Amino acid sequence: MNMTRKSFLRNSLLAAGALTLARKASADEPAAAAEPKAAEPKAEAPPAEPAAPKGPPAPPPPSAIHFPVLKPDQFDSKGMWKALKVKKKHKFIFESVHPHLIVPGLSSLYIHIQNALNSGEISMGWGKGKVASAAVLLGPSIVYSLNDAMWAKYPFGAAFGLKDAQGKPETSNVYHKAQTELSFDGDPGAGGNVYQDWSGEACIKRGTTFMVCHNALTAFSGMMAMQMGGDPKAALAEWKANMLPGFMIVPSGVGALHAAMELGWQMMPLL
Repeated sequence: MNMTRKSFLRNSLLAAGALTLARKASADEPAAAAEPKAAEPKAEAPPAEPAAPKGPPAPPPPSAIHFPVLKPDQFDSKGMWKALKVKKKHKFIFESVHPHLIVPGLSSLYIHIQNALNSGEISMGWGKGKVASAAVLLGPSIVYSLNDAMWAKYPFGAAFGLKDAQGKPETSNVYHKAQTELSFDGDPGAGGNVYQDWSGEACIKRGTTFMVCHNALTAFSGMMAMQMGGDPKAALAEWKANMLPGFMIVPSGVGALHAAMELGWQMMPLL
């Protein structure tokens, strides 16, 4: 099932609404008598009219949807601003909402970052280390920031259509693991080096900063926990404790993108 951020939110809210309605209906049912009494014979009742079909349960009202608003001391504010205020003339930042794949095992986000770095540093002649790169993960893309333990416990592969070459949902974060020794030696276009390594580790090796939306972490951990019968608060804490090195939490993805553009970053939407 290939699920977008919008459809995942809608379906999860409907599921939450259904759960609320089911609990209410259960509470309203009268308790059964301990010893059923023998029914007295009565006249045969006419056949009942078929019940009208019921529509899907209503989602919670807009007023029920809350996101935490972090204060500067509740996240690594200094680290975020240090990354965004980097003193480089050339700097680009990708917006990644859905974890798109080029082919099984190959993340669109990482290959686009690497291609942009290779073009800027080498093809454009700006020089090694002269291009700042970053990406903001919001929506389902936040799963890129989580380690293998979380991929094994939560069905990210099935929920977001992330499948291997045999069509089976991924159960580990195969997109993060380096494919090479991450060497800067040799021909950048020859393969076997950091320039042709399409992994999260390779991007981080080249200085890419990854920012993870706290609102998306809250929403997706909570909704996935509810669907699995778990505790949303515990799931959020678990996800935050199992983020990979090189990924930092920001209050909101859109806020980080706004701040980056205010500081002269070129935003690159990931299509």
